[in-house]
Amino acid sequence: MSYATDFAHPDPIVREVIDVWLPRFLGGGISIGDLTNTLRRVETWDDWGREWMATGDIHETRATEAAAAGRTRTAAEAWETAARCHHLAYFLSVREPAIHDEGLERMLACYGRAMPGLVPAVEKVTIEGPDDLRMVALLSVVRPGAPVVIVLPGLDSTKETRHSARGGWMSRGFSVLSLDGPGQGEASRWSAARHDYEWAITATIDWLEAHPDIDASRIGLFGSSLGGYYAPRAAALEPRITAVVGNCGPFNWAECWEVLPAVTREAFAHYARASDLADARRLAEDFTLEGVMEHLDRPLLVVHGDEDPLIPWQQGRRIVEEAGGPAEFVLVAGGNHGISNLRYRMVPLVHDWMVEHVIGT
Repeated sequence: MSYATDFAHPDPIVREVIDVWLPRFLGGGISIGDLTNTLRRVETWDDWGREWMATGDIHETRATEAAAAGRTRTAAEAWETAARCHHLAYFLSVREPAIHDEGLERMLACYGRAMPGLVPAVEKVTIEGPDDLRMVALLSVVRPGAPVVIVLPGLDSTKETRHSARGGWMSRGFSVLSLDGPGQGEASRWSAARHDYEWAITATIDWLEAHPDIDASRIGLFGSSLGGYYAPRAAALEPRITAVVGNCGPFNWAECWEVLPAVTREAFAHYARASDLADARRLAEDFTLEGVMEHLDRPLLVVHGDEDPLIPWQQGRRIVEEAGGPAEFVLVAGGNHGISNLRYRMVPLVHDWMVEHVIGT
Protein backbone atom coordinates (compact mmCIF):
# COMPACT_ATOMS: atom_id res chain seq x y z
CA MET A 1 0.00 0.00 0.00
CA SER A 2 1.43 3.37 -1.03
CA TYR A 3 -0.41 6.47 0.11
CA ALA A 4 2.06 8.58 -1.87
CA THR A 5 0.81 6.95 -5.07
CA ASP A 6 -2.83 7.58 -4.10
CA PHE A 7 -2.26 11.28 -3.50
CA ALA A 8 -0.22 11.75 -6.70
CA HIS A 9 -3.41 11.30 -8.71
CA PRO A 10 -3.11 11.34 -12.52
CA ASP A 11 -6.12 13.62 -12.99
CA PRO A 12 -5.01 17.27 -12.52
CA ILE A 13 -8.32 18.42 -11.01
CA VAL A 14 -8.42 15.58 -8.49
CA ARG A 15 -4.78 16.24 -7.66
CA GLU A 16 -5.50 19.94 -7.06
CA VAL A 17 -8.50 19.12 -4.83
CA ILE A 18 -6.37 16.75 -2.74
CA ASP A 19 -3.52 19.25 -2.55
CA VAL A 20 -5.82 22.03 -1.30
CA TRP A 21 -8.31 20.14 0.90
CA LEU A 22 -6.53 17.01 2.19
CA PRO A 23 -6.06 18.42 5.73
CA ARG A 24 -9.70 19.48 5.81
CA PHE A 25 -10.86 16.00 4.77
CA LEU A 26 -8.80 14.23 7.41
CA GLY A 27 -9.55 16.80 10.12
CA GLY A 28 -13.25 16.67 9.29
CA GLY A 29 -13.68 12.99 10.07
CA ILE A 30 -12.79 11.25 6.80
CA SER A 31 -10.49 8.31 7.52
CA ILE A 32 -7.33 7.96 5.47
CA GLY A 33 -8.49 4.48 4.48
CA ASP A 34 -11.78 5.75 3.05
CA LEU A 35 -9.92 8.55 1.30
CA THR A 36 -7.35 6.32 -0.40
CA ASN A 37 -9.83 3.55 -1.24
CA THR A 38 -12.13 6.08 -2.87
CA LEU A 39 -9.31 7.74 -4.78
CA ARG A 40 -8.30 4.37 -6.23
CA ARG A 41 -11.74 4.12 -7.83
CA VAL A 42 -11.67 7.69 -9.16
CA GLU A 43 -10.15 7.83 -12.63
CA THR A 44 -11.14 11.42 -13.46
CA TRP A 45 -12.85 14.29 -11.65
CA ASP A 46 -16.14 13.24 -13.24
CA ASP A 47 -16.03 10.06 -11.12
CA TRP A 48 -15.60 11.94 -7.83
CA GLY A 49 -19.25 12.35 -6.82
CA ARG A 50 -20.36 8.81 -7.66
CA GLU A 51 -17.44 7.18 -5.90
CA TRP A 52 -17.82 9.20 -2.71
CA MET A 53 -21.48 8.24 -2.59
CA ALA A 54 -20.39 4.60 -2.97
CA THR A 55 -18.16 5.06 0.06
CA GLY A 56 -21.10 6.64 1.87
CA ASP A 57 -23.12 3.50 1.05
CA ILE A 58 -20.65 1.44 3.07
CA HIS A 59 -21.27 3.54 6.17
CA GLU A 60 -25.03 3.56 5.59
CA THR A 61 -24.94 -0.24 5.68
CA ARG A 62 -22.94 -0.14 8.92
CA ALA A 63 -25.46 2.27 10.41
CA THR A 64 -28.44 0.15 9.43
CA GLU A 65 -26.88 -2.97 10.92
CA ALA A 66 -25.98 -1.19 14.16
CA ALA A 67 -29.46 0.26 14.50
CA ALA A 68 -31.04 -3.16 13.97
CA ALA A 69 -28.86 -4.53 16.77
CA GLY A 70 -29.90 -1.70 19.10
CA ARG A 71 -26.48 -0.01 19.08
CA THR A 72 -27.82 3.53 18.91
CA ARG A 73 -24.57 5.45 19.41
CA THR A 74 -22.68 3.31 16.91
CA ALA A 75 -25.48 3.81 14.39
CA ALA A 76 -25.43 7.58 14.90
CA GLU A 77 -21.68 7.71 14.38
CA ALA A 78 -21.96 5.65 11.19
CA TRP A 79 -24.80 7.81 9.86
CA GLU A 80 -22.71 10.92 10.54
CA THR A 81 -19.73 9.39 8.71
CA ALA A 82 -21.99 8.54 5.77
CA ALA A 83 -23.17 12.16 5.75
CA ARG A 84 -19.56 13.34 5.57
CA CYS A 85 -18.90 11.09 2.56
CA HIS A 86 -22.00 12.33 0.75
CA HIS A 87 -20.93 15.89 1.48
CA LEU A 88 -17.62 15.20 -0.24
CA ALA A 89 -19.59 13.73 -3.13
CA TYR A 90 -21.43 16.96 -3.87
CA PHE A 91 -19.68 19.95 -2.32
CA LEU A 92 -17.59 20.89 -5.37
CA SER A 93 -19.16 18.51 -7.91
CA VAL A 94 -21.46 20.84 -9.80
CA ARG A 95 -20.85 19.74 -13.41
CA GLU A 96 -23.54 17.06 -13.17
CA PRO A 97 -26.57 18.57 -11.42
CA ALA A 98 -28.16 15.16 -10.78
CA ILE A 99 -25.07 13.89 -8.94
CA HIS A 100 -24.76 17.14 -6.98
CA ASP A 101 -28.40 17.11 -5.94
CA GLU A 102 -28.33 13.43 -4.97
CA GLY A 103 -25.24 13.92 -2.84
CA LEU A 104 -26.83 16.87 -1.05
CA GLU A 105 -30.08 15.02 -0.40
CA ARG A 106 -28.27 11.93 0.89
CA MET A 107 -26.03 14.03 3.14
CA LEU A 108 -29.10 15.66 4.69
CA ALA A 109 -30.92 12.35 5.06
CA CYS A 110 -27.99 10.59 6.74
CA TYR A 111 -27.35 13.46 9.14
CA GLY A 112 -31.04 13.52 9.98
CA ARG A 113 -30.91 9.84 10.90
CA ALA A 114 -27.80 10.46 13.01
CA MET A 115 -29.27 13.36 15.00
CA PRO A 116 -31.26 11.40 17.64
CA GLY A 117 -28.06 9.70 18.79
CA LEU A 118 -25.62 12.61 18.60
CA VAL A 119 -23.86 13.89 21.73
CA PRO A 120 -23.97 16.80 22.49
CA ALA A 121 -27.58 16.89 21.38
CA VAL A 122 -28.54 18.69 18.17
CA GLU A 123 -31.83 20.32 17.18
CA LYS A 124 -32.68 21.35 13.62
CA VAL A 125 -34.53 24.67 13.30
CA THR A 126 -35.92 26.88 10.55
CA ILE A 127 -35.35 30.63 10.56
CA GLU A 128 -37.54 32.92 8.48
CA GLY A 129 -36.28 36.26 7.21
CA PRO A 130 -37.48 39.15 5.06
CA ASP A 131 -38.40 38.74 1.38
CA ASP A 132 -39.14 35.03 1.89
CA LEU A 133 -35.57 34.47 3.09
CA ARG A 134 -35.65 31.02 4.70
CA MET A 135 -32.67 29.42 6.41
CA VAL A 136 -31.98 26.21 8.29
CA ALA A 137 -29.73 25.83 11.32
CA LEU A 138 -28.49 23.31 13.86
CA LEU A 139 -28.70 24.34 17.51
CA SER A 140 -27.04 22.85 20.58
CA VAL A 141 -27.82 24.50 23.92
CA VAL A 142 -25.16 24.05 26.59
CA ARG A 143 -27.42 25.38 29.38
CA PRO A 144 -30.29 27.90 29.65
CA GLY A 145 -29.10 31.49 29.65
CA ALA A 146 -25.72 30.81 28.09
CA PRO A 147 -24.20 33.07 25.42
CA VAL A 148 -24.25 31.78 21.86
CA VAL A 149 -21.82 31.62 18.98
CA ILE A 150 -23.20 31.65 15.44
CA VAL A 151 -21.03 29.53 13.14
CA LEU A 152 -21.06 30.27 9.41
CA PRO A 153 -20.04 27.89 6.63
CA GLY A 154 -18.16 29.14 3.59
CA LEU A 155 -18.86 28.52 -0.07
CA ASP A 156 -18.94 24.74 0.03
CA SER A 157 -19.18 23.74 3.71
CA THR A 158 -22.50 23.33 5.53
CA LYS A 159 -24.12 23.62 8.92
CA GLU A 160 -23.58 19.87 9.38
CA THR A 161 -19.82 20.01 8.78
CA ARG A 162 -19.42 23.11 10.95
CA HIS A 163 -21.59 21.81 13.79
CA SER A 164 -19.32 18.80 14.23
CA ALA A 165 -16.98 21.18 16.10
CA ARG A 166 -19.67 22.29 18.57
CA GLY A 167 -17.99 20.44 21.48
CA GLY A 168 -15.08 22.87 21.68
CA TRP A 169 -17.41 25.85 21.92
CA MET A 170 -19.75 24.16 24.39
CA SER A 171 -16.90 23.13 26.69
CA ARG A 172 -16.16 26.85 27.03
CA GLY A 173 -19.73 27.78 27.94
CA PHE A 174 -21.28 28.65 24.57
CA SER A 175 -24.45 27.38 22.99
CA VAL A 176 -23.87 26.89 19.27
CA LEU A 177 -25.99 27.68 16.24
CA SER A 178 -24.56 26.59 12.86
CA LEU A 179 -26.34 28.27 9.97
CA ASP A 180 -27.07 27.42 6.36
CA GLY A 181 -27.62 30.93 5.04
CA PRO A 182 -28.45 31.97 1.46
CA GLY A 183 -26.81 29.66 -1.08
CA GLN A 184 -25.29 27.44 1.59
CA GLY A 185 -25.89 23.73 2.16
CA GLU A 186 -29.56 22.87 2.55
CA ALA A 187 -30.64 26.46 1.85
CA SER A 188 -28.89 26.34 -1.55
CA ARG A 189 -31.83 24.28 -2.78
CA TRP A 190 -34.01 27.41 -2.81
CA SER A 191 -31.67 30.40 -2.50
CA ALA A 192 -28.54 31.87 -4.08
CA ALA A 193 -25.37 33.04 -2.37
CA ARG A 194 -25.59 36.78 -1.73
CA HIS A 195 -23.04 39.37 -0.75
CA ASP A 196 -25.33 41.19 1.72
CA TYR A 197 -25.24 38.41 4.29
CA GLU A 198 -26.05 40.83 7.11
CA TRP A 199 -29.74 40.27 6.36
CA ALA A 200 -29.32 36.59 7.21
CA ILE A 201 -27.65 37.42 10.52
CA THR A 202 -30.27 40.03 11.45
CA ALA A 203 -33.02 37.43 10.92
CA THR A 204 -31.04 34.87 12.90
CA ILE A 205 -30.56 37.20 15.87
CA ASP A 206 -34.26 38.09 15.81
CA TRP A 207 -34.93 34.36 16.12
CA LEU A 208 -32.37 33.91 18.90
CA GLU A 209 -33.88 36.79 20.90
CA ALA A 210 -37.16 34.89 20.99
CA HIS A 211 -35.54 31.67 22.20
CA PRO A 212 -36.09 31.12 25.94
CA ASP A 213 -32.74 29.38 26.54
CA ILE A 214 -30.43 31.81 24.69
CA ASP A 215 -28.78 34.95 26.08
CA ALA A 216 -28.99 37.04 22.90
CA SER A 217 -27.20 39.95 24.56
CA ARG A 218 -23.94 37.98 24.22
CA ILE A 219 -23.42 36.77 20.65
CA GLY A 220 -20.19 35.70 19.01
CA LEU A 221 -19.96 35.26 15.25
CA PHE A 222 -17.44 32.96 13.56
CA GLY A 223 -16.98 32.30 9.84
CA SER A 224 -14.40 30.45 7.77
CA SER A 225 -13.35 30.85 4.11
CA LEU A 226 -16.12 32.79 2.37
CA GLY A 227 -17.77 32.77 5.78
CA GLY A 228 -14.72 34.79 6.82
CA TYR A 229 -16.11 37.52 4.56
CA TYR A 230 -19.72 37.06 5.67
CA ALA A 231 -18.95 37.28 9.39
CA PRO A 232 -17.03 40.62 9.47
CA ARG A 233 -19.50 42.15 7.04
CA ALA A 234 -22.51 41.08 9.09
CA ALA A 235 -20.92 42.29 12.34
CA ALA A 236 -20.13 45.67 10.79
CA LEU A 237 -23.77 46.16 9.84
CA GLU A 238 -25.57 44.32 12.68
CA PRO A 239 -24.84 46.02 16.05
CA ARG A 240 -26.14 43.14 18.17
CA ILE A 241 -23.02 41.07 17.46
CA THR A 242 -20.71 41.23 20.51
CA ALA A 243 -17.49 40.02 18.85
CA VAL A 244 -16.53 38.43 15.54
CA VAL A 245 -13.84 36.12 14.18
CA GLY A 246 -12.99 35.56 10.53
CA ASN A 247 -10.81 32.64 9.39
CA CYS A 248 -9.08 32.97 5.99
CA GLY A 249 -11.79 35.13 4.47
CA PRO A 250 -11.46 37.54 1.54
CA PHE A 251 -11.67 41.31 1.70
CA ASN A 252 -12.54 41.30 -1.99
CA TRP A 253 -13.64 37.98 -3.50
CA ALA A 254 -13.14 39.13 -7.09
CA GLU A 255 -9.48 39.92 -6.40
CA CYS A 256 -8.96 36.24 -5.53
CA TRP A 257 -10.71 34.94 -8.64
CA GLU A 258 -7.71 34.12 -10.79
CA VAL A 259 -5.92 32.09 -8.10
CA LEU A 260 -8.98 30.05 -7.11
CA PRO A 261 -9.07 26.38 -8.14
CA ALA A 262 -11.24 25.70 -11.17
CA VAL A 263 -13.69 23.67 -9.07
CA THR A 264 -14.11 26.59 -6.65
CA ARG A 265 -14.95 29.00 -9.46
CA GLU A 266 -17.45 26.46 -10.79
CA ALA A 267 -18.94 25.99 -7.33
CA PHE A 268 -19.37 29.74 -6.82
CA ALA A 269 -21.10 30.01 -10.19
CA HIS A 270 -23.47 27.24 -9.09
CA TYR A 271 -24.26 28.55 -5.61
CA ALA A 272 -24.58 32.16 -6.81
CA ARG A 273 -26.83 30.92 -9.65
CA ALA A 274 -24.69 32.63 -12.26
CA SER A 275 -25.39 31.98 -15.92
CA ASP A 276 -21.73 31.13 -16.62
CA LEU A 277 -18.24 31.73 -15.26
CA ALA A 278 -18.09 35.25 -16.69
CA ASP A 279 -21.32 36.10 -14.89
CA ALA A 280 -19.92 34.52 -11.71
CA ARG A 281 -16.82 36.71 -11.96
CA ARG A 282 -19.07 39.76 -12.26
CA LEU A 283 -21.14 38.70 -9.23
CA ALA A 284 -17.94 38.17 -7.24
CA GLU A 285 -17.25 41.91 -7.48
CA ASP A 286 -20.19 42.53 -5.12
CA PHE A 287 -18.51 40.41 -2.42
CA THR A 288 -16.32 43.17 -1.05
CA LEU A 289 -15.81 44.82 2.33
CA GLU A 290 -14.85 48.14 0.75
CA GLY A 291 -16.65 50.91 2.65
CA VAL A 292 -18.10 48.38 5.12
CA MET A 293 -15.42 47.59 7.69
CA GLU A 294 -15.21 51.19 8.92
CA HIS A 295 -18.63 50.60 10.54
CA LEU A 296 -17.37 47.76 12.75
CA ASP A 297 -16.79 49.16 16.24
CA ARG A 298 -16.77 45.87 18.18
CA PRO A 299 -13.86 43.45 18.68
CA LEU A 300 -12.62 41.62 15.58
CA LEU A 301 -10.08 38.83 15.20
CA VAL A 302 -8.89 37.64 11.78
CA VAL A 303 -6.70 34.54 11.52
CA HIS A 304 -5.06 33.55 8.24
CA GLY A 305 -2.52 31.01 7.03
CA ASP A 306 0.49 32.43 5.23
CA GLU A 307 0.37 29.50 2.76
CA ASP A 308 -3.33 29.82 1.91
CA PRO A 309 -3.56 28.83 -1.80
CA LEU A 310 -7.10 30.20 -2.27
CA ILE A 311 -7.23 33.54 -0.48
CA PRO A 312 -3.94 35.43 -0.06
CA TRP A 313 -3.24 36.34 3.56
CA GLN A 314 -2.99 40.02 2.60
CA GLN A 315 -6.77 39.91 2.11
CA GLY A 316 -7.24 39.04 5.78
CA ARG A 317 -4.84 41.72 6.92
CA ARG A 318 -6.78 44.32 4.95
CA ILE A 319 -10.00 43.36 6.75
CA VAL A 320 -8.30 44.25 10.03
CA GLU A 321 -6.62 47.40 8.71
CA GLU A 322 -9.94 48.88 7.58
CA ALA A 323 -11.94 47.94 10.69
CA GLY A 324 -13.34 50.90 12.62
CA GLY A 325 -12.83 49.40 16.07
CA PRO A 326 -10.47 47.10 17.99
CA ALA A 327 -9.08 44.50 15.60
CA GLU A 328 -6.34 41.87 15.68
CA PHE A 329 -4.65 39.97 12.86
CA VAL A 330 -2.89 36.65 13.49
CA LEU A 331 -0.85 35.16 10.66
CA VAL A 332 -0.13 31.46 11.16
CA ALA A 333 3.17 30.37 9.63
CA GLY A 334 2.68 27.32 7.44
CA GLY A 335 -1.11 27.54 7.65
CA ASN A 336 -3.15 26.51 4.64
CA HIS A 337 -6.69 27.57 3.72
CA GLY A 338 -8.77 27.47 6.89
CA ILE A 339 -5.59 26.57 8.79
CA SER A 340 -6.97 23.02 8.78
CA ASN A 341 -3.44 21.63 8.62
CA LEU A 342 -2.48 23.31 11.91
CA ARG A 343 -5.73 23.23 13.83
CA TYR A 344 -3.92 23.27 17.18
CA ARG A 345 -2.58 26.71 16.25
CA MET A 346 -5.95 28.13 15.29
CA VAL A 347 -8.85 26.46 17.14
CA PRO A 348 -7.84 27.11 20.80
CA LEU A 349 -6.81 30.66 19.88
CA VAL A 350 -10.22 31.40 18.36
CA HIS A 351 -12.14 29.74 21.20
CA ASP A 352 -10.21 31.51 23.95
CA TRP A 353 -10.41 34.89 22.20
CA MET A 354 -14.17 34.52 21.88
CA VAL A 355 -14.51 33.60 25.56
CA GLU A 356 -12.56 36.71 26.54
CA HIS A 357 -14.55 39.08 24.34
CA VAL A 358 -18.05 37.61 24.71
CA ILE A 359 -18.12 35.96 28.14
CA GLY A 360 -15.37 38.04 29.70
CA THR A 361 -13.57 35.31 31.68
